[in-house]
Amino acid sequence: MSLQDSQEIEPVEINHDTRFTFRCHPGVSCFNECCAQTTIILSPYDNLRLKRHLQLSSQEFLSRYTEQHIDDFSGLPLVVLNMAGEEKLCPFSTPAGCGVYADRPATCRYYPVGVGSQLTENGVEDCFIYIHEEHCRGFQEEGEWTLETWCRDQGLETYAAMDREWKGIMLQIGARTGKPLSSKFKEHYYQAAYDLDWFKGYVFDTDFLKIFEVEPELQERLKTDEEELLRFAFRYLKYMLRLETTLRVRIQRGCPGQSCSSGEK
Repeated sequence: MSLQDSQEIEPVEINHDTRFTFRCHPGVSCFNECCAQTTIILSPYDNLRLKRHLQLSSQEFLSRYTEQHIDDFSGLPLVVLNMAGEEKLCPFSTPAGCGVYADRPATCRYYPVGVGSQLTENGVEDCFIYIHEEHCRGFQEEGEWTLETWCRDQGLETYAAMDREWKGIMLQIGARTGKPLSSKFKEHYYQAAYDLDWFKGYVFDTDFLKIFEVEPELQERLKTDEEELLRFAFRYLKYMLRLETTLRVRIQRGCPGQSCSSGEK
């Protein structure tokens, strides 16, 4: 959401039956304005898609385009996209539009819809709002949508599924009381969730596979399928954070190559 206007915005809660009007294209007078003066939090899946689009390693992408924040609720690291120059413009914005459009983050895909998440007895559930900003001329364009048709048009199905795992971890940790996570484990979480190249090496170049039981077929997929590798990273983090018994241990030892046998050490 753009922060360039100081006016208050009254979001409207919507459901799957709500209809709204919006269309963005180079012909609207405010084109690209929503790409400045805003905060874009990148999920681990956003990070994967962008670094692959740019043909960068995870570490190169993170150091060049992002900064690390701490989530107020969970205390876990968040990755935020660095905005460029005095205008605080998205580094991927061009006069012709988004330079990474095919792999743009979920936040950009959802707009003008905002998403909130909560943890229920049924797992992570999202709620949605319609954000009508006065400066945006896209609301005056033809094009009627429902939440379902908008999400389908914006290619959000895979993003929503992958991000649900990440959100679940953040929400469960935020709701849990007890000893806070150590700074060392927070860094370990950050590496496993966001630096997939590091995590791949962690799995295959340490004693990881001697400690944890991982099916041979899955091991082969982890070598070439980054989405599968990220899903496995979520499994690993759930185990390490003692949220779910998602992995089976061969022998009782600490983390391979590290002394962080649990999230509370």
